[in-house]
Amino acid sequence: MRKRPASEIPTNEPPRFYWELWRDPTRKYIPYFWEELISQAMILFLFLGIMGGLALLWPADMGPRANVLVTPSGIKPEWYFLGLFQLIKVIPELVGLVLVGVVVLLLVILPFVDRGPERNPRYKPVTTTIALVIIVALVALTIWGATSS
Repeated sequence: MRKRPASEIPTNEPPRFYWELWRDPTRKYIPYFWEELISQAMILFLFLGIMGGLALLWPADMGPRANVLVTPSGIKPEWYFLGLFQLIKVIPELVGLVLVGVVVLLLVILPFVDRGPERNPRYKPVTTTIALVIIVALVALTIWGATSS
């Protein structure tokens, strides 16, 4: 009587890997790539079929076409642009844009102008005052822009 190899002895345990179900013991490799590619492709096409069927049954509701030349009333930007948006609503547009550019340029240049060795804001009254005025103005414009219509 021929002795069976350990891989052929029947057990009650299920195989650990799916390729052990049909692996030919004479092969020297496991056909993992093509088996995995085919199974993933089947899952992809099943998913696309389900999503396509749902899209055909319940299509997306399309609103009226947007007119790019007309801005809707009551539109507001995100919170971080509300202060600048309110500034441009309060003063003329060109002056507001130039003012914002000057403030940004001032914030960039200010560390190079104030080159003192002291780092404590209490001993730099000019720099601290300019920074506080800018921060308070931006916060106030943001709150104003959020509460106005």
